[in-house]
Amino acid sequence: MPSSPTAATTIVVGGGVAGLICARELARSGHAVTLLERADTVGGRVRTTLHNGFRLDHGFQVLFSAYPTLVAALDLPALRLRTFQPAARIADGSGIDGGRIDGSRIDRPGKTALIGDALADSSLLLPTLVAPQLSLFDKLRMLRLRYAATSMSFDDCFRDQFDRVTTRAYLEASGFSARAIDSFFAPFYGGILLDRSLATSASVLLYTFKMLAQGRTVVPELGMGAITAQLAAQLPANTVRANAAVAEINCVAERITGVTLQSGETLSADRVVLACDPPTIAILAAAIGVNVAVPASQLGCTTVYFASSAPLLHGTALWLNSAPNATVSHAITISNVAPSYAPAGKALTAATVLGDAAKLLDDELVARVRADLGAMSGAPEPVQRAELLAVWRVPYSQYAQPPGSTVRRVQPQTNQPGLFIASEIGHTSSLEGAARGGVAAAHAVLGSAKSR
Repeated sequence: MPSSPTAATTIVVGGGVAGLICARELARSGHAVTLLERADTVGGRVRTTLHNGFRLDHGFQVLFSAYPTLVAALDLPALRLRTFQPAARIADGSGIDGGRIDGSRIDRPGKTALIGDALADSSLLLPTLVAPQLSLFDKLRMLRLRYAATSMSFDDCFRDQFDRVTTRAYLEASGFSARAIDSFFAPFYGGILLDRSLATSASVLLYTFKMLAQGRTVVPELGMGAITAQLAAQLPANTVRANAAVAEINCVAERITGVTLQSGETLSADRVVLACDPPTIAILAAAIGVNVAVPASQLGCTTVYFASSAPLLHGTALWLNSAPNATVSHAITISNVAPSYAPAGKALTAATVLGDAAKLLDDELVARVRADLGAMSGAPEPVQRAELLAVWRVPYSQYAQPPGSTVRRVQPQTNQPGLFIASEIGHTSSLEGAARGGVAAAHAVLGSAKSR
C-alpha cells in the first residue's frame, strides 16, 4: 500500500535559503522531512561569523525588504532590521573628497556625489539634482525607469523583450548617456549583479530596480546569518542534521531510496530534494543518470573587512568606485548602518572586489583595497592604519545571468521520480530566487505525494 504524505520521508540536501524554505513548507504540510547540511551550521552562503566582537557576513550581503516570498517566511520585527540610505555615493577614486575620519566632511564638487531615490527619502532630492554623473535628462530617464519597473509584476520583468537583451543594451536603448552608464550603473548594478560589464539580462536590472524602489535595503541587527538561523528555528526539533555531507543518492530499480553520507551512513527516504549549490546538484544528480542543466558560469567576489577606531567611510549609503581600473567595486562602513556589527568604540568597513581582482593573493589584494579606499574617502592614512580582520572569498556568489536566462530556468521536478531541485536556478540568482526555488520544490514534492 502506498505510504501517506505524513509517513513518507523526504531528505533535503543543503541548508541554505532554498533548502530551509523547502523543509519549512514540507513540515508545515505535515510532511516528514530531514534536512542534511554538510557544514557545522545551516546557512549556505547566508552566514555570519562573530570575530572578536565583529559580525562578519560571509561576503557583503543585504536583504531587500520588498522580496515577497522570502519576507513572507520571516518575522521581520524579530530581526531588528537596520536600513541603508536609499542612495549610492559615487567616488571617482581621485582622493580629493575632503571627507574627514571624524565623520564631518566638506565635499569638493565633482569628486563624490550622492545619487538616490528622492521619492523614498526627500533629503536626497538636492544632492541627486546636482550630481554631475547624471545629466538632467538622465535623471528624468531614471524616474521613467523607476515607474516602468514598479509598474511591472515579477513575470513582466522577465518577458522576452527584456530577457533577450543585456542590461547595457537596454540602458543605451532607453537613452541613458555613456557617462551615466559607466559612472553610475556599472558600479552600482555591477555590485548587485557581480558584473560591471553589465552583460547580465536586462530582466534582472528591472527586477532589482523594482525591489529597490518598492522596499528598503536592510540588514538584520545580528548579521545576515540571522535570516537563515530564524528559518531553521521554524523547523520541528531534530529536522536538521549538521556535519552530514551527502556522498551519493541511492536509487534501486529506478526508485529513490535515500542517500549515503560521506561517513558511510545510509539514510532511507522516498524522495530527495537537492538544495545545495548548483555544481554539487549537477554532480549528485549525474551520478544516478539525471542531467540537471545548471548554469555553466559562476561569479565570485571577495570582501575585505577592516576594523578602525572611527568610520573609514561616512554615511549609510553604499559607496561606489567609478574609477575604470577599480579594484574595490563597492564599500561601506557597515557599522554605520548597524552599530551591532562592531564592538563599542569600533567601526567595521566592508570592501567588495569583483572579477579577476577578487582572485588576487591576499597581500596584493589587501594593498590594492587599502589604496582604493584611501582614494575613495580622501583620507588614506586612516585606511592604512586600519586593522585587517578578514579576507572573505566566495567563489560561487551568483551564477551568470546573460540574456535568455529565463528560458533556461531549471524546473523543480526532474525526470527521475522522487528527485527534486530546490534552488535559485529555477528563478533568479538572489535570496528571493532561492526562496522561490524552495517553495516550488516543496509544492512539487507535495504534489507527487498526493498522486501516489
